[in-house]
Amino acid sequence: MSRLDERLAAWFRRGRAELGLRSGRSARERARLDGSRAAVLMYHRVLPRARARELAVEAGMYVTPESFARQLDWLQSEFRVLPLHEVAARLRADEPLPPRACAISFDDGWRDNAEHAAPALAARGLPATVFLVSRRVGTQGAFWPDEVARRLAALPPREAADVAKALGAAPGPAAAALVAHWKALRDAEREDALDELRELTPRVGVRETRELLDWSEIDALARAGIDFESHGASHALLTQLPSELAARELEESLQALRARGLARHALLAYPNGAHDPGVRKLAKQAGYAAAFTTARGLACADHDRFELPRLGLHEDISASRAEFLRAVPGRAL
Repeated sequence: MSRLDERLAAWFRRGRAELGLRSGRSARERARLDGSRAAVLMYHRVLPRARARELAVEAGMYVTPESFARQLDWLQSEFRVLPLHEVAARLRADEPLPPRACAISFDDGWRDNAEHAAPALAARGLPATVFLVSRRVGTQGAFWPDEVARRLAALPPREAADVAKALGAAPGPAAAALVAHWKALRDAEREDALDELRELTPRVGVRETRELLDWSEIDALARAGIDFESHGASHALLTQLPSELAARELEESLQALRARGLARHALLAYPNGAHDPGVRKLAKQAGYAAAFTTARGLACADHDRFELPRLGLHEDISASRAEFLRAVPGRAL
């Protein structure tokens, strides 16, 4: 998609959202949160736009601090924000929720959650849950999709497209297409592919800084009221692992977090949303009380408690009030 196409798509999306707000449709959609459902918001990173561009962060992975602050204000005015564990417990017990119930969650445990998100939450007294990758706490760098994006972003567009194609990507934006293709690979295959990418981009320097929270930061946030739950031990895609390794990922993460007084509610967010009946069974056996996916929708008691949907939010779809109020009830964007 060209930049002109992106601008046209954004203009159309915002216009449709504004029409929904003025016509009353957004209000009718919010009325679906009638005590039987909850909107579980899913964020990743909260970063200034310039920093996101510097790090080649995918558009679907961040909101700016300014947008996030506005969204919290909209949440306070239009919704009832509950701790995620309370939403999960009420759904498990089939107990009613307050009208317009919602909860805030973050995946991965990014350092910018402490720098930009936590102060905005604290200023408004709002609860949130961060799903942590236990082995990656305090480590350098980010995750493999970030390396892919940064290496390709450092190349001229045509060269980036050629590299992505050579490594198996379908036509489309180079980084997004290559990441999508590699998510279907086994871990060992993906490591080999990453080595090949590094060989094809030897002059591209990927400077590793610590982008994930460390334990001292996590402890400080926990004391301030942020909940921390499990996002797996290494962020491996659980559906691609032998069952014994998937079980180890789930058990190790829960045990590591509980050893530090975290994961008090035994909640799980599947890495990349990857789950199937076998993974859900393993999560239950590992001691989790509920698990969240990346599937878009409102969570209700009728859902399998190990297959609860969320609403992913990022800058491109939720920067304006109209877009945000279209996105949060869970309708297609």
